[in-house]
Amino acid sequence: MYLEFFGLHRHPFRITPEDDFIYMSQQHSRAYVYMSSAIWSSEGFVVISGEIGSGKTTLLKKTIRNLEGNLKLLNISYTNLESKDLFGLILRKSGLKVEDESKVAMLFQITDYLERMAAEGTPVVLAIDEAQNLTRENLEDIRMLTGMESMGGPSMRVILLGQPELKKAVTAIPQLSQRVKLFFHLEGLTNAETAEYIDYRLLVSGHGGNKLFDEDTVREIHKLSKGIPRLINKLCDGMMMCAYSEDRPFIDPHDLQSIRKDLLGEDAPVTATKPAPRKKAERPPATPAATGIPEWQGAASSLSRIAEALERIDARLAHVFPEDRRQSSEPMPPPSNVKPLTPGRK
Repeated sequence: MYLEFFGLHRHPFRITPEDDFIYMSQQHSRAYVYMSSAIWSSEGFVVISGEIGSGKTTLLKKTIRNLEGNLKLLNISYTNLESKDLFGLILRKSGLKVEDESKVAMLFQITDYLERMAAEGTPVVLAIDEAQNLTRENLEDIRMLTGMESMGGPSMRVILLGQPELKKAVTAIPQLSQRVKLFFHLEGLTNAETAEYIDYRLLVSGHGGNKLFDEDTVREIHKLSKGIPRLINKLCDGMMMCAYSEDRPFIDPHDLQSIRKDLLGEDAPVTATKPAPRKKAERPPATPAATGIPEWQGAASSLSRIAEALERIDARLAHVFPEDRRQSSEPMPPPSNVKPLTPGRK
């Protein structure tokens, strides 16, 4: 929608993985080196974990695109598998037809394939994305496959990528964990990396004008996204759409508060208001014994307060009913229904 408006030739903030857009932070560069080492090392077995949207799949795509040399890559991204499904997928990715769907038969078929590839000097690399969904039995099967030895070492090299729980699942199987050469976890980008990431994607998209996202805006984006690239993309895309819809060539940081619920599924924080000062609880009048004041002085003080209160009430009445107050100085006649008392009579 806003490509022409901002002078772009590509969408800068898609949430789908695009390996030519990947920003190689220091940690992404390390993960890339580890994955490459797993491919070309005779004992390659690497586990890469990270939060959702941290760039694992994009990194794998970049690794695959840059592969050169004689090797066979078996890339599996669907991992909601039953027991024997993994073997069936491996055979199909190898270009083989499943001869017998029993698990034992497929295992022998895979073993024959690995031995044949080893004899040809062609490494076989198994790369599994979203590997946190693999069952314990699937992981045990992978351990068994990596345990098959050829003249040059293990017959199969493995890269497992998944969410943080993947590492826990692998380390829960000691025999498998001991075969893993490297564990690496992708964290969120730092604030400085977030700024570079945004500028890099805009540059690849063709933006050559003024800086769209200032430091304060980037800082807020980093705070909301926790440095996760996919969330950064969602927030930046939303802010650019807001700018386009209002026909303004700049990004307004206040847009974040209005779009965060729509994009991240959370409410904007309520502005903190200073609480009203609490009133001190009124204490009941202390008794003379409690205050140490003599009883007669306490009584006098109480009478004095009562007298002052009556005087204030009297003054208010005088203000409201001035005519009645002037007449109140004359003696008030007794009520008509009351007879005066005479001596000796009760």
